[in-house]
Amino acid sequence: MTEGAVEDAGAEDGLIFHEGSRLTELKIGQNLSIDYPRLEPLHHLKIELMFHFYKIKKTWTTAHWTTLGIGFLAIILSGWDFGINELSNGGDFYNIGLSGEEGGLFGSDSGIRNVHNAAIVLTMITLGLWAILLVRLWAIFPLMRSQAISLYVALIAAEISQFWAHGYDANFPFGGDSFAYAVSLVGIILVVFVCFILQRAVTETRDVHVEEKHWHPDPRQRENSKRDHSLIAWSGALVTYCALIVVHAWSGAHYVTVRQPGDTEWWWILKSIYIITGLLLVWLMIHVLWYPQIMLGTAEIRIESARARQISQVRVSSDESENKPARAGKCPDCGEITPVKMLANGELEAACAIDGCNGGAAPGEKCSVCGTRISSRVICMACNSSAPIGNHFADDEAW
Repeated sequence: MTEGAVEDAGAEDGLIFHEGSRLTELKIGQNLSIDYPRLEPLHHLKIELMFHFYKIKKTWTTAHWTTLGIGFLAIILSGWDFGINELSNGGDFYNIGLSGEEGGLFGSDSGIRNVHNAAIVLTMITLGLWAILLVRLWAIFPLMRSQAISLYVALIAAEISQFWAHGYDANFPFGGDSFAYAVSLVGIILVVFVCFILQRAVTETRDVHVEEKHWHPDPRQRENSKRDHSLIAWSGALVTYCALIVVHAWSGAHYVTVRQPGDTEWWWILKSIYIITGLLLVWLMIHVLWYPQIMLGTAEIRIESARARQISQVRVSSDESENKPARAGKCPDCGEITPVKMLANGELEAACAIDGCNGGAAPGEKCSVCGTRISSRVICMACNSSAPIGNHFADDEAW
């Protein structure tokens, strides 16, 4: 049997990893984990990282690399002034903030009014590149659109908290200002919370996918399927992203914090940290969105937590019930249609028995038109038999 035939057979059984070899088929040397069993988790992590590398080589297209390049360009433009000297000279030491002491936002000493035009152009271009990056992430990873927004929210939270903290303490975290520490801590908590929700949603969606699409009567096959969809390396990438955006935000805020224009001898270290961490976080952002997409993209499943999935199913069931047509009653004796109906939500409704009245209501309630109370029994016009309304909806399949 040819290799292609083997892959087709595996795909029919629902055991083969999407568009390529399975993770459990990747074997590498593990000398350290044999000599030191406690290092076995590192061996599994190394295997998964190699598997990710293999999948990236096989599945990434020009669109992926172009998106990565756009993110890299956004980072470079945000941290380099290209001869403008707005960043390298520390800006204008005497004109700071959004508003000045005289004239407010539009005063001559307002910091925002004293920014170089070229710096504003670079800022607008950078913001445009970040917007283009988000749109491309949505297009390439449609299953992870809400998660892409979550990664952006975490990045923005880290940036705002660090700039806010540096606004109170230019030497943060070395200045010892308690409010600056509190602001930074709130930003870090928000970053951790966003990343935790994202990790939980992807993990629980993976569990549902494995249970529904890769179930097998053999427990060993089920365990292999779970291993094929392991998220150890992916979780490591997500945790690294959360840590890097804090370092990235701090280095950027610390670099542009108000300082004496001459005190810039070692500021290039902060710029280097900002650029390097920025390039890494763009890569990790795409990596974090790519892996669940390639693993679950053809499963017709939404990335959400178990609780959110339950709420969605209840909502869908409710919508289906509302759109379901009412069921007409039948006489339990002769089978003729009677003037009663069962609504999609299970409630019963009967027509008013008064001649010339077109109203109706639930049994025991007053007619919506004439106000006459609706009887709990219905008389069949075909055979004149009288029976409780509930008997007009007997289950045809009961025995």
